[in-house]
Amino acid sequence: MKRFFQYLYDARVWIISQFILTAFFIFLAWLAYPETFTVLILVMVLMSGLLLLVPIGYLMRKEKVVQKAFRIFLAEPELENEQYLARFVSKSNSKLIQQLGETLREKEDRLTQQNLEVSDYETYIEEWVHEIKKPLSLLTLILDNRSDEMSALVRQRTTHARNEIQNDVEKILYFSRLRTVHRDYLFERVALRAVFEEAIAENASLIAESDLTISIEGNDISVTSDRRSLLFILAQLIHNSAKYAGKGAHLSVRIEEKEAIIVTFHDNGPGISARDLPFIFDKGFTGGRAKATGMGLYLAQRIATDLNIQLVAETEEGLRISLIIPKAS
Repeated sequence: MKRFFQYLYDARVWIISQFILTAFFIFLAWLAYPETFTVLILVMVLMSGLLLLVPIGYLMRKEKVVQKAFRIFLAEPELENEQYLARFVSKSNSKLIQQLGETLREKEDRLTQQNLEVSDYETYIEEWVHEIKKPLSLLTLILDNRSDEMSALVRQRTTHARNEIQNDVEKILYFSRLRTVHRDYLFERVALRAVFEEAIAENASLIAESDLTISIEGNDISVTSDRRSLLFILAQLIHNSAKYAGKGAHLSVRIEEKEAIIVTFHDNGPGISARDLPFIFDKGFTGGRAKATGMGLYLAQRIATDLNIQLVAETEEGLRISLIIPKAS
């Protein structure tokens, strides 16, 4: 019924025209045949109603078929479906349908090609990650078994290079995991200080290379989170300070419990401009730093969102980044 009234509204110009024409003929019938005027009125009104209802019923049925053909065409814009749809529209509209079909098929071919290229690229990256682990394993083996043959400086820088490559590989793996529907998070009670100390130990070569000093304040508080992902976030924040706070900078970490658990990282480096601050967690944002990739803090933000952790950045006598972790039993 709603569709019927919609058709009446869409055809209001023709209905009004027919009403005016019928009224005109009724007036002529009144002038010419006053004795049979009542019968003529009934006949003309009945014919007008039929002339109104029959075309509308036909158009409603035709549009139902056209809509079905159009949905099939949009789902699969093949030439066969295009020709089938063109049978139910006017010649002028069939040309538009033809142009639409050509455009959709062109875009579909382009999208298919792009999907193939993305698939090839992902396959290459996965193979690269697999292959890069071989020289990394060899380098780790050398550092474990032959480090006494190296000077302290060579050992430190070799370890630093190894850890940097491992960190980049880890970022690639985390980035690929973000695209999956299921992510293997394991939520458990985690002691923040212990995880942070583990992050410091894993990045000891980077900390030594950048001459970064770190202090931890506050009690050891446990939170419910995924240990591996939390470790990755903390490592990225250490990396950020070690790389960009400057040689010999200091990073203070404060753990406190309020309405939520707050872990604050504050370094005394040059910080970041207020203009760039809103974009610090955007993918690819480097802030003009030549060696930056803009991926570390982006991944940290994405993973933190999955863990229901809020990251807040402020620039105040350096850079301050806070992790706001909700309390959970």
